[in-house]
Amino acid sequence: MTTTTNGANGQHPQDGLLPHHVGHHSLIKPTKRAGPLSGKRIIDFTWAWAGPYGAMQVALLGAELIKVESATRIDHSRQRSLAMGSFKGGVNQAPMFNEVNLNKYSIQLNLKMAGAKQVILDLARTADGAIDNFRPGILEKLGLGYEDLCQVNPEIVMVSASALGATGPERNYTGYAPTFAALSGLSYLSGEPQEPPVMMGGSIDLRAGTAAALAMVAGFHYRERTGRGQFIDASSSEAIGMHIPEEFLHVDLLGKDGDRLGNGHRAYAPHDVFRCASMRAPDAYTDEHKGAKSGWIAIACRSDQEWNALCECSGLDHLRDDPRFRTGLKRWKHREELNPMIEAWTSEQSAVETAETLRAAGVPAAASVWGSDIHHSENFQGRGGAVSVRPPESHLRQVLPPPWKLSETPAEIVSPAPRLGEDTEYILSRMLGYGADKIDALAREGALE
Repeated sequence: MTTTTNGANGQHPQDGLLPHHVGHHSLIKPTKRAGPLSGKRIIDFTWAWAGPYGAMQVALLGAELIKVESATRIDHSRQRSLAMGSFKGGVNQAPMFNEVNLNKYSIQLNLKMAGAKQVILDLARTADGAIDNFRPGILEKLGLGYEDLCQVNPEIVMVSASALGATGPERNYTGYAPTFAALSGLSYLSGEPQEPPVMMGGSIDLRAGTAAALAMVAGFHYRERTGRGQFIDASSSEAIGMHIPEEFLHVDLLGKDGDRLGNGHRAYAPHDVFRCASMRAPDAYTDEHKGAKSGWIAIACRSDQEWNALCECSGLDHLRDDPRFRTGLKRWKHREELNPMIEAWTSEQSAVETAETLRAAGVPAAASVWGSDIHHSENFQGRGGAVSVRPPESHLRQVLPPPWKLSETPAEIVSPAPRLGEDTEYILSRMLGYGADKIDALAREGALE
């Protein structure tokens, strides 16, 4: 969720208009970070969406992420929105890139050049970890795979996230979100029973990236205990498949695949999302939100107690005596008859207030809210709200804050996404101690393209 804010005549608004402003980049970014991974340095080879998002999670937790980029192979998230296609703007203005690369440094290196490879090896000597999301073997061909980095730093932790992992006959598959979802089995199970499988997009990339970040944290924990690094082979498709373990059990026990259920459940009913007359009660809206679109409410009854409470709250007491709905199994068998009766009631209600009433009575229920409703909610704002960042060549914009609130080592956004190669000189001179002559030689060689 992001919004872009423009002032009058295209000028930037005052920083104070939005909370938690993070200002322009300076030559030297904050070196002291409060997160639990503060002090960890990670070489970030990732690109596109899933990999950079995963790497950003450890950056939000305080790690120092050095993103390796090249003008000879621009990260395509710098050139187009992976969600909405091409956009007007330069490589430092891409909305997608600026959202999934917060808190990172950017070094510009052409890894086909010997000097650039040496820079990576020198970084590896000082690094705690590395992360990539290339097809297996790509970094090895460049002489920068795990074994190469281990030669200079045996304690390094490397996470390599690919479509189907680094082993097996399908290891060379190229993948992105819809591929991960399809190959995991999740797409097949998603959608209505008589409809095709659902093609799943961005959220799949984010789940795969988060799984890679968790693997990195686990690798660091192992190293702290043993003093040894390791290579972590992360399959993005398997990371998505881990969300549907019951389906593998279904095949194991019954010898066949489960059916597509839509919003239904294999055992509970009612278990669906029902249309409501509105998202909120009419008197809950300000004048500018009058006539807001209709809402939806998710309701799940897992027991007779919850079913009885639903009947009492809805005024549908007569359904308790209906022989079709007297037990959980009967309700499930007759769910196609039951659901329209529930929706006949919800279609005259407001989603938010009805969900609150049902939850108070012990019925699992929630309004299916849209992004703007979350953005302005008291709960979201009470937890700090959105963070305002201004990429150096773009407008002030709001991004989601880290989802964790750590009492002693807070996760935080300390800088917007970097411009292409913005920190090259700083990394070479300050982090690695290269002199001006050596940096100039790398530039002449073409290693810094």
